[in-house]
Amino acid sequence: MPVDAHIHFANLFERDPGFPGRFAASAISACAASHRPDEFLWTEALHAKGLEFRTSFGIHPQWPVMDHADFLADLVREGRVDVIGEAGFDFFGDRPEYTRSDENLAAQRRAFEFQLELALASGLPLLVHIRRAIDLMFEYAKPLSKLRAVIFHSWPGTPGEAQALLRKKVPAYFSFGTIVMNGHKRAVESLVALPADTILSETDAPWQPPRGSSFCRYEDLGRVVEAMAALRGLEVPALDSLVADNWARVFGEDS
Repeated sequence: MPVDAHIHFANLFERDPGFPGRFAASAISACAASHRPDEFLWTEALHAKGLEFRTSFGIHPQWPVMDHADFLADLVREGRVDVIGEAGFDFFGDRPEYTRSDENLAAQRRAFEFQLELALASGLPLLVHIRRAIDLMFEYAKPLSKLRAVIFHSWPGTPGEAQALLRKKVPAYFSFGTIVMNGHKRAVESLVALPADTILSETDAPWQPPRGSSFCRYEDLGRVVEAMAALRGLEVPALDSLVADNWARVFGEDS
């Protein structure tokens, strides 16, 4: 079964209102991400329309305010969320709120540490969004090593950085999407070099569109997997099977 480890249903619906019906008929195993209560509730309601998927909710580092912290904690307590995040750090861009200032770092640390503690207490996997801040992950390597799984969404780092996290016993999974189709050098190098049991696939739809597209569709997962399989020297079914096994281990299940 193909796996889309990270997709945004609510944002995708704004660009492609017909996608839920098509997705319900697909064989994709996905985790749908939300960052606001209204997004989460809308996404959760899709189960009633025949869509099968896992859910994540997080305080995104680009908006590291704690307004929805109680909502997230309630979702975890009620067993309504499968993954915590996107949590992490993001200092990419030239807007003032994206610079690595003491103030911005403190705000992002507060949001990240809240979600890390929640993941530790609940036993849920943590979904990490990280840009221009991979060094900070090594500061948190000890508590991260105690989690069930840490999913690095759209892994932007080098193979050496990924392998260093693994050596520190972080139960890391590195997810790759359209950046490998678009020729992102570090992503390609990491995908080729990393152990097979740490690889996941994703679209991040509607974000990170393939080159030449206005947005990413969930159907682009097929193209992502084809690119990943070619880079790993595998047939597509073998890559899908590998990722499905890894996805099952994230949740402590047999594939």
